[in-house]
Amino acid sequence: MLIPGPMAQSEALRALSEIRSVIDRSTRYSTFSALSGFLTGAAAIIGSGGCGYYADFVGARAEDMTFVYVWAGVFVFAAVQHLILTTLKARKRDEVVWTPIARTAFLALLGPGLAGMLLTIVFIKQMKFEYLAGLWLMLYGCGLWAVSFFAPTFLRWLGVAFMVLGTLAWATGETPGRWLGIGFGCLHLVFAVIVRMRYRR
Repeated sequence: MLIPGPMAQSEALRALSEIRSVIDRSTRYSTFSALSGFLTGAAAIIGSGGCGYYADFVGARAEDMTFVYVWAGVFVFAAVQHLILTTLKARKRDEVVWTPIARTAFLALLGPGLAGMLLTIVFIKQMKFEYLAGLWLMLYGCGLWAVSFFAPTFLRWLGVAFMVLGTLAWATGETPGRWLGIGFGCLHLVFAVIVRMRYRR
């Protein structure tokens, strides 16, 4: 009976690792960019007036449409740079960007995203700007929870954290900038660190 030597065993383990990686990429979305997370977090912290530290900053006070404009800018910036950076990363790794699993993850986010936009319009028409921070955090958390079934499970716990922050934003009625900064700012920085540690290549 032939027993493979250490070199052959090492090659076999490497081949199995590569096969597992290919299968995992086809069934779970993993094209994340740490830089995108850092940029999103930084933009949100700035938009929130340093997590509400500068309470008079327009992005920290949910009083009128200037609050909405500031956060619309933050969200658009986050979406555009995320699309660009994840596309560049996928091409660097010789991977297709718009894969079936990527479409599934996008559709999982689409429902909460559309609900957020529609309810934002309703609250604006009713001049209830104070409800927007909790709404955005809650529905973003729901989106991350949904995506986590097609992506690494750490997104599920991030989703739970966003939902908790959304609840606190509604329950306390305190400076919206604090909760938006902690959520879209600090939690995205945590996301970026996790991605950096798990997906170095």
